Parts: sequence; structure tokens; C-alpha cells
Amino acid sequence: MKIPVLAYHKIDLPTADVRIRGAFTAPARFDKQISYLKRHGYEFFAASELVKLYLENGRCPEKAICLTFDDGWKDNYLHAFPILKKYGAKATIFLVPSCIGRTTDQVTADGEGEREHLSADDIREMADYGIEFGSHSMNHQLFDRITPDEIDNEVFESKAFIENLLQRDCTSFAYPAGFFNDHAKHSIKDAGYIAAFSTIYGAEDRVDLFELNRTEILRRDKFPFRFANKIKKMAER
Repeated sequence: MKIPVLAYHKIDLPTADVRIRGAFTAPARFDKQISYLKRHGYEFFAASELVKLYLENGRCPEKAICLTFDDGWKDNYLHAFPILKKYGAKATIFLVPSCIGRTTDQVTADGEGEREHLSADDIREMADYGIEFGSHSMNHQLFDRITPDEIDNEVFESKAFIENLLQRDCTSFAYPAGFFNDHAKHSIKDAGYIAAFSTIYGAEDRVDLFELNRTEILRRDKFPFRFANKIKKMAER
């Protein structure tokens, strides 16, 4: 059994300027998806919690699931957070510290305009509730395109920033766009993270805690049968 993790991005409706809409999940649809998981007996864990349970027991609890969100968008606070609280669901949000409190196109898809990120106050409020915050690198540079020294800076600086902001350990990492290499894995281990998440680029035949794949939930999964099929396939792994 692999570590069961879902990957979301924006919990919002796309605006007219957005051409690539796959990363958007409508708030009403997100509510239905979390309700589905709750009704079917899934237990929600933060990423680091689930990894620690795996390390202790060699497997994850039955019906365990982890919700993750990449990039730290403001809509995670405005739309996802109330739904998470409604269902008592834990989650992990992977932040890009250089974007905190800003409206920028630094992490948006090609052709998409500027978009607001979480503020420091948003992050502190969510952390006080129990939402976990991990690193998505300092500046969201793709690790297959930068030097080893630049990777080290992205990994170490982001961890220090998040820990200083929250006065809590930051132990989970998500690779920008899922890309990683051996140096990135070693750097993340050296920095003190306990796990790193990809999307579809990690190993499928074994559990490597520093290249964990996640099941992406995309706009096309708005159809209930598609979401249910993804959850079923993930549970069969």
C-alpha cells in the first residue's frame, strides 16, 4: 500500500483570462469531494503525520488520506479552509515563501494573469486550526533547470522562512511542477525534511519518501464518477 495523497491547486472558478483550467476545482465541487471522502469513512491526515505513521508501522492506516494544495493561493483560505473546517479535515499546503502576501504571476500558468497568494495572517490562522504548511521551494524554480547551488538555496531558505513564520517545524516538501533529481533529493534530506512529494514522476514500484507521487485532482474530476474512480484506484495501490 502506497501513501495515499491527493494534490489540489486552486479551489475557485477560473476567470475569463485563464486558458489552462485544469488546476481549478470549483468550491461547490470541492465540498462534494470532501463530503464523499467523509461518507466513505476516510480519515484525514497532514502529510507529515501520514509519513510518520508509515515509518512507524511500514504501512498507512486503512482509509487514511492526505489532502495537499500546491502554491499557497488565497482561495485556499477563502474557499477551501471553510470546507475543511466544516468536515473536520486536516490538510497540508505547500507554500512558495517569496509569494506570501503578494498578487503575482510568478506561479501562474502561461497566459494567466496575476493571482493573490495567502497572507502571513491567513497562514498563521490556518496553522492554529491544524493545517500543516510545507515548502514548495523559495521561488518555484523548476529543479531540472537550475544549478545544484540554486536547488540548495530553494530548499534551505524556504524551510527557514516557514519555520520562522510559524515557529513550527517544516518537514514536508513538494517539488515545483513535480520535477526533481538526485541532488534535490539529497538536499531535501540534508535540510531535515522527512518527505518530498512529486506528482507523476516518482517511483511506482516502491515507496521512496523523497519522491512520493500524488493523485492530482483536476477540473475534469468535477464529475462524481471520475473522482470516485481516482479514489478507488488510489486505494488499490
